[in-house]
Amino acid sequence: MSFEQQMLAGIERREDSDGSDHRMLRRTLRATAAVSLSEVEWIRRTRATGTVLQPRVSVVDGYVVGYIAQWRDAHSARLGPAIIDLEVGAGLSLPELRDGWGPDPHAAADAQNEWKLPRSVAPSARETVVSADTEFWAYALAEVQGFNETLAGVPSSERPTWRWAASRVSGVLALWSWRIEPDARGPFAVAAHEIARSALAAGSRARPYIFRSPAPDLEQTAFVLAQLCREVHDPSTESNLVGALITSIAAIIKAHRERGEMARASSIYATAVGPLKWIEHDIRTTVPTSMIGCQLRLGHVSPSPPG
Repeated sequence: MSFEQQMLAGIERREDSDGSDHRMLRRTLRATAAVSLSEVEWIRRTRATGTVLQPRVSVVDGYVVGYIAQWRDAHSARLGPAIIDLEVGAGLSLPELRDGWGPDPHAAADAQNEWKLPRSVAPSARETVVSADTEFWAYALAEVQGFNETLAGVPSSERPTWRWAASRVSGVLALWSWRIEPDARGPFAVAAHEIARSALAAGSRARPYIFRSPAPDLEQTAFVLAQLCREVHDPSTESNLVGALITSIAAIIKAHRERGEMARASSIYATAVGPLKWIEHDIRTTVPTSMIGCQLRLGHVSPSPPG
């Protein structure tokens, strides 16, 4: 067994033994990372969920090099155990999260300020806008379909690209879980957790060349799931969106099989594809959009398109 295989096996054993608080924390961190375009946005979004997020600072230069996080139960306000980012799981440590945002000195400075002085940087409009436009579902569906078209051209031997794809799909599923599931035991949460195991390696959030802009990277889909009012439904399009994400997962499974990783492929199929197929079917019976419920809960909604 290679060093990398031993490392990943150790991470998987630790994730299997962790309790629900840790899984809820991972779901939150994956979801907020998937929708955030910068470190400072991720900090604010994560803290907005009630999660306690504190910086780990270098004793050499005072630079924030990691974090300590605690998931907070939204109903009881109970705090879960504190866990440092290096123990959360590969792909969710702060250095690895930074791989997904790219170098930007101004954004890095803003993040350092936000870590040490919460709310010192005003949130962007994309963090606060809430939409009630059912067309958002169509935007998300179109993007996932485009993502799948690009993914179809990636050889199974391109491991870094497949890890990145798994990281993106896992993040979107975590967002959908956060949107509708009360805990980390629902089909979306379990699927997100399982697929994230295919991204358990350093650099899994670094965007590969084949998916360079303007290739779709599920950014709009994540935004839709984060910012669309929860009462807004388009059952047919939502069902098709689940189907498109199943296609993404099937591509990841196919790549594993072509590399001879049969156990990993079988685990994803059993844990993610089967349950999500039921969701794809059942979601068509969702109650149609209730704009009144959305307006009563939030007071104001925006028709702005995603992005």
